[in-house]
Amino acid sequence: MEEVKSILKETLEQINEFRNDYISNEQAVRTQLIEPVLNVLGWKTSNPKFVRPNAPDEDGKIPDYSLLKNGKTILIVEAKNLKSDLQDKKIIDQLANYCYKSGINFGVLTNGAKWLLFKTFENNPKDRIIWQVNIESDKIEVISQNLSLFSYHNIDKLDAMLKKRKILDEVWQSLVESTDSIISIVAQKLSEQIKIKDPLIKIEISEIKSFTGGKIAELFEFAEVEEENDTEIEKAVVEESEFTAMEDVIFKRRNRSAKREKISVKFPDNIVINRKRVIDTFVECIEKIGTERILPLNIYRSGVPIVSISKDNFYNQRKLGKYWIMSCTSTKEKLAVLNEINEKLNLNLVIETFIDDKDASR
Repeated sequence: MEEVKSILKETLEQINEFRNDYISNEQAVRTQLIEPVLNVLGWKTSNPKFVRPNAPDEDGKIPDYSLLKNGKTILIVEAKNLKSDLQDKKIIDQLANYCYKSGINFGVLTNGAKWLLFKTFENNPKDRIIWQVNIESDKIEVISQNLSLFSYHNIDKLDAMLKKRKILDEVWQSLVESTDSIISIVAQKLSEQIKIKDPLIKIEISEIKSFTGGKIAELFEFAEVEEENDTEIEKAVVEESEFTAMEDVIFKRRNRSAKREKISVKFPDNIVINRKRVIDTFVECIEKIGTERILPLNIYRSGVPIVSISKDNFYNQRKLGKYWIMSCTSTKEKLAVLNEINEKLNLNLVIETFIDDKDASR
């Protein structure tokens, strides 16, 4: 896993430095971005026992990479240049055609930065895209875990591993509807243990939730993900109580006053949007650009469309007219989304980051 992370970091550095080359040169994407990742996953691209580039199928059509195990093609990888939209129906249909005619269960689409796993024989077409990850915006741990699913070692178990992950995800969502429910679950358990520890002490449940919220924020750094508004969790974390001062000293509550990076967007009409909260900047930019223009771009984060006509049951979204805007992302991801929209729609936006010295709050 650490080797995969190391290659992903190198890949990101190359994309940042040589982006223009990878936009126009698909061969450079293959040899410099895709093949190093395949190699670290155990697919030896220089060995025809593992990988056959440009190997024609029975109809003479040529997928970019046929990956083999025990002499049998087990996975097809289709490469595109960096500008290509992996969610484009024509590109998906091309991969689906390769996989279907060859009787192969899984295929991978990639432009070097984004990687998409496709399952051929799902009854519902909507379920055929299993996941898509983006080296430029998603967390490296999430990317490496997903890519490792189709490593040479794991490819035989891919279907079973995906089924396990689906069950885990469904059960998780049934238990944890939001980050607020995590607070409630842990706070309830903490309350039970307090009664065992000292039956005479009286601590209000709101005070327990406040304490719990602070501790969870420390452990998992939930503050890195900016939510669409001030949720009950955030209110609970900063709520003052008679125990607040003691908690700050004893438990070294994480300093929530650290300066945070903001986003500024300048439009061709010279209008500049750079609100105090990154989520407000992000949504206002989406609104100005136009949700109707962004919706067909099929830009996703964590499997959820950035602009959607329906509300997701798990992730926080901001309501904008009849649409829902995916807001449960980090500043880095919001920046990447705005850059992707800017590039795909040729908007000529000037997108920059800055630190507001006057604002030390989150």
